[in-house]
Amino acid sequence: MNFYEYLAQLEAKGAPFAIATIVHASDNSPGRTSFKMCVTEDGTVMGSIGGGALEYEARNTALEMLKSGERTRIVKYQLKDKAAGGIGMACGGDAEVFIETITPRRQLVIFGGGHIGAALTNYANDVGFDVTIIDNRPEYANKDRHPRASHVIVADYDALDDVELPQNAYFVIVTHQHIGDNACTKALLKRTHLAPIYIGLIGSAKKLARVFNNMIEEGYSRESLAQIHAPIGIDTGGQSATEIAIGITAQIIAARYGKTLADAMDQKKHPLSIDLSKPEPASTTRTLFDHAQI
Repeated sequence: MNFYEYLAQLEAKGAPFAIATIVHASDNSPGRTSFKMCVTEDGTVMGSIGGGALEYEARNTALEMLKSGERTRIVKYQLKDKAAGGIGMACGGDAEVFIETITPRRQLVIFGGGHIGAALTNYANDVGFDVTIIDNRPEYANKDRHPRASHVIVADYDALDDVELPQNAYFVIVTHQHIGDNACTKALLKRTHLAPIYIGLIGSAKKLARVFNNMIEEGYSRESLAQIHAPIGIDTGGQSATEIAIGITAQIIAARYGKTLADAMDQKKHPLSIDLSKPEPASTTRTLFDHAQI
């Protein structure tokens, strides 16, 4: 398989990846201009920009960018000993590497095409998800009701083994009946090959405690149940379907970037906690509220 076929396969699967390309290299660099390397979220490398410390450092930078969501960066590496300010290579000179992250639209499957599912479909589309709606009621599983869903499927929740589901996807369970929620949850836990990034289940904590206890008695592990976000979403205090969908969307975005509610901007650093008499170190990371992004 050649390099570009590999990239096409990653994109088809919806898997994020980064491409590192040497855009300038001195004569004694192990990599040459236009050498390319692909790095996936799990650290897998395809291609090469010269090996050694250069490749190691570029790979780590790519992984950092994939985690943070940063799109592009040009990095200049000094190919000399660390004692001389380099990256631990003896060949001397330097190399400039352009690193670009590619994030295909993620897959979100919503079990339940009711009011919450409909509102969530719209918000999820706006933040880069391809949405599949699955409901056992034809009147709730149709393109007229969910025009922004990529796929709408009518299926019995007890027969989900016959429904093809994406790997490395996000799953939200908001059916109109507790029995439907239970069936969808069990179906996902049984299909471990799907390796879900996120599973969210609606319901009160007390009700879900009973559900989980019953599932443990049926043989499901505590470890697998602990991976489920339940009750789903962020408690904003809102009770409408739209407000609940906003809270779910926020939690999904946080899961996408490895964040939690503790990462709320005012919790990380409130303006009143900053001593303006002390200069802060320069940062290349813009916050959500930088004027340039408003």
